[in-house]
Amino acid sequence: MVAKLLPPAHDSAEVVRDSIANRRQHRDFFRALQEDWLALIDDYNRLSGDPTAIAPIDLSQYISAERLQNEAASEPGRGESDDPAERLYQRRKKSLINLYSAAAGTNLHTTLDAMRRRHGLRFCPSCGEPGKPGTLDHYLPKTEYPEFSIVLENLTPMCEACQEKKGTSAVDEEGNKLFIHPYYDPIEDASLSLVISEPYESPTSFNVEVHQDVPEQIRSLFERHLSEINFRERFEEFCIDEYSDLLSLFTAERAGDNPDSARRILPRFLIKSAVQSHNRWEAIFYRGVLSNPDLLDYLDNADLPGLF
Repeated sequence: MVAKLLPPAHDSAEVVRDSIANRRQHRDFFRALQEDWLALIDDYNRLSGDPTAIAPIDLSQYISAERLQNEAASEPGRGESDDPAERLYQRRKKSLINLYSAAAGTNLHTTLDAMRRRHGLRFCPSCGEPGKPGTLDHYLPKTEYPEFSIVLENLTPMCEACQEKKGTSAVDEEGNKLFIHPYYDPIEDASLSLVISEPYESPTSFNVEVHQDVPEQIRSLFERHLSEINFRERFEEFCIDEYSDLLSLFTAERAGDNPDSARRILPRFLIKSAVQSHNRWEAIFYRGVLSNPDLLDYLDNADLPGLF
């Protein structure tokens, strides 16, 4: 599950100024947009990237009357609108989105590459799945908010599974925020609990829930986030494999000359994973095992599979 991250070290305002200074096409549009664009970065930080408080900007106001007049005398390209204003709007929107695909060797490309590959994470901060996340997600989707396509605070490391599930949504049908923002939301205030059900030789379920003592507003956001990234189904698959390894571990442990107890062994596993995040998948799993006295007794005393 989600981990709190420090905001990017680079300055988004500097990124925007540099991008505008190096534009070769649509310079009049970008220069007209610049002042408001920089103000939007301040708004984004002040409002914590909240899609319920931040509306997409109307790009048409930065298209000059001269450009519109010239476009009216031109024929639309293949697949383009017959409306010259709409054509220009879509082209400018695309030009903003395309800034994210920065050319190799540019300052922006170097910055994005560092954010994508040199973040030091060993798990996805969106779901907690083990493994180094290799993509950057636009928290506010760039298709709806092209003005934030290169605003660094809008870019967060994410695994491919989460990014595929997240898609381009930001709010639900009732207007509620769907996803936790790892730079701004109080993620450290919430953790997940796991209940492992009998029979312990082959548990029937691995039920994970947000702790009841989490404030309702944060709890509701967590639940929406979990649902949207298909967390429970993905985490259950992990638990099935991890539990099989757990049984094998204690089968081998108890076959030795001086077997140690589950209550002594498993905290070491929990400490190793929780030091990175208390909502990393291994941390949730071993916290669930250690909170279940019956399961701990089973691991120490029952006839485990393969134990003779």
